[in-house]
Amino acid sequence: MQSRMRVCFLIFLFFATAALAQTSLPPDGRPVEVEAGFYLLTLSSVDEKGETFDADIYMQFSWMDQRLAHAGQERLIFAEDAASEKLKEIWWPQIEFVNTSKPEITNLSLEIRPDGRVLLNYALSSTFRSELDLKRFPFDTQTLTVRVESFLFESPDVVFKANPGMTGFQEAGHYEGFKILGVGAEVVQQKTTGWNKEFSEYRANIRVQRDSAFYIWTVFGPVVLIFLICCTIYLIPSEELSDRVGICLTTLLACIATQFTLSFSLPQISYLTLVDRLFIVTYAFTALNVLVAAVEVLKGTPRMRTRLMLFAGTPLVYIAILILVVLF
Repeated sequence: MQSRMRVCFLIFLFFATAALAQTSLPPDGRPVEVEAGFYLLTLSSVDEKGETFDADIYMQFSWMDQRLAHAGQERLIFAEDAASEKLKEIWWPQIEFVNTSKPEITNLSLEIRPDGRVLLNYALSSTFRSELDLKRFPFDTQTLTVRVESFLFESPDVVFKANPGMTGFQEAGHYEGFKILGVGAEVVQQKTTGWNKEFSEYRANIRVQRDSAFYIWTVFGPVVLIFLICCTIYLIPSEELSDRVGICLTTLLACIATQFTLSFSLPQISYLTLVDRLFIVTYAFTALNVLVAAVEVLKGTPRMRTRLMLFAGTPLVYIAILILVVLF
């Protein structure tokens, strides 16, 4: 009976020691400084409607723990399952990726240097949430953010520090429909509303610019061409009002169908995008064409010279306004 009690006591002591090793801070004083590095491998997609992006990334976290210092010059390296098991035995900052639910960790390694420096390396793929500013869509630039906090330790205990030397992106990587302008990092203090807690948060910011050529050829080009066809009503005699109105209505329906199709790829936002302004200007000028056609019927048939001036001038004004909308 006593031997069984001893065994139970030893097991309890083992688990209690392991739990203490996991939760007690390193003895080098507070706060524990955790250096973070970020490297972008690929940006496979950006979902404007869901305001998410898929990315493959490398991340490295480094901190000092003198309790892990050991004799000799060799580093202790653990990979995959061995790294996961070792993390259960030592203190670590309990890394949490805030703006993703289930990151898929493809590689994991843990390195302990003789001086007690610990390096934790992640390779992961995931879908990250990031708020997008689509006012300039499709000529927009975005900042896609990967956010990291400690799940357990608040900022008085653990603070992150960006490591510029370990921050970058793969220039030859695959970036779906976007051009990478740069990758940076910052550390902010994040307060939890209602909980009265504050955590140090590391943010890796991916600055991207959309490749707008696709939208120029599939949205802007067809819409402008449709409106130019609408302007041919000035070559039709004013007596043929029904034909003129029919052309304008066809233009209107074509633009509505295009905008409706495009709306499936955008979130329900409360502001106008650049594409929305394109359609608004087109709707307004189409309505203007109908109004001019109606005025001609009321006031009589104008000369052909006047019609040709409207046929040439209306598209020029329309395109000039579109240019101003895009630029400003």
